[in-house]
Amino acid sequence: MYLHITLGRHNMQTRKKRIVLRTFNVLLAAVRDLLILLLPSFFGRLLITKGDYAFLIHPRDLDDVSRKYTFSKYFNPKLVRWTIRHMWPVIGSRITGLKSLEDGRELVGYLMICPITAEQMHTDRKLAQKRILQTVQLAEKLGCKTIGLGALSASMTRGGEYLVDKVKIGVTTGHAYTTLVIIQTVEEIARRKGINLKEKTVAVLGAAGLMGNPCSNLLAQNGIGRLLMIDRPQNQETLRQLTLGVNPHCQVDISTDLNSLKEADIIVVVTNALSAIVKPEHLKEGAILVDDSQPRNTSPALLKARPDVLILDVVASAPGVHTHFPLDFPCKHDVFTCMGEVLILAAHGWKDNYAIGKFDYGLVAEIADLAKAVGLCPAPFRSFNQLV
Repeated sequence: MYLHITLGRHNMQTRKKRIVLRTFNVLLAAVRDLLILLLPSFFGRLLITKGDYAFLIHPRDLDDVSRKYTFSKYFNPKLVRWTIRHMWPVIGSRITGLKSLEDGRELVGYLMICPITAEQMHTDRKLAQKRILQTVQLAEKLGCKTIGLGALSASMTRGGEYLVDKVKIGVTTGHAYTTLVIIQTVEEIARRKGINLKEKTVAVLGAAGLMGNPCSNLLAQNGIGRLLMIDRPQNQETLRQLTLGVNPHCQVDISTDLNSLKEADIIVVVTNALSAIVKPEHLKEGAILVDDSQPRNTSPALLKARPDVLILDVVASAPGVHTHFPLDFPCKHDVFTCMGEVLILAAHGWKDNYAIGKFDYGLVAEIADLAKAVGLCPAPFRSFNQLV
């Protein structure tokens, strides 16, 4: 008995020491990253390996903050929010495993963290743009030639346009590859379930947005029975204008009412709200949702209330690539599709901007060919990170 008590105390002391050491290392790294950001570029090269590419992420909520700073969950949430609001960008991890198609060497990638949450971005757009710019500048100081924008960072910077005249590093939004994977996911799930898309209604929720417009156009172009474009009431006129560019051989309708989702057999979710907006009562029986929203605009509670509904995540597989960061994917080579785009471009030695601003539909076919050469493809189907 005494031996068990002694061992228990020893294990507890060991865990405490590890937590303290881990916390010290994380805080020391944060100070290093601030110095790299503020001092000339050559100084950063003395502290850390020169990078080739980077990918920007930000916490969706305070739970995500604890992925990097595990000790944050022990503090008052108000204090954590205040701290990250005033914090500088940091390096989340080093990405390994991507090889150059030009010379075969392994490329050095960095996962960059813009510290503010999705809610803080929505509340203060100017602060969001400032922190995103600083994060991109930190990647530039690391020597990276290209950076991909993740989650809300693309929409907060007008599809990257806010950044292009402020930095020399190439910026990519991930919109081309994400659009490709969404279209491939819709077509593949239809094939597996024996669904003839030419007889079905496909809705795009968030159709007036940066992702919604290209998804709507390409779905209609590839052949569906009816396209239903849905967005907020204030975007009704934008929706009307966007329908003018859609395949005239496809029936197209617009709506600003979430209840119209009941008409859709398949729904593509490309919204950027702060929480779940799709409710059980919005969906027809057996509906399929392909959800690319970050933060998620669907919730696991939806599946419990509607077990007849299938919700699929939009994720890519990058064989051999490791982010070394707890993103909670079920497969070790899973990556966000927007990250997939910068991986593809970096492997090909791309150094300029890509998929910035107004969408160029030709990029989808181009990125498809580039992805094949690198080996990226849609990841196995999953729903809320659970394989299905």
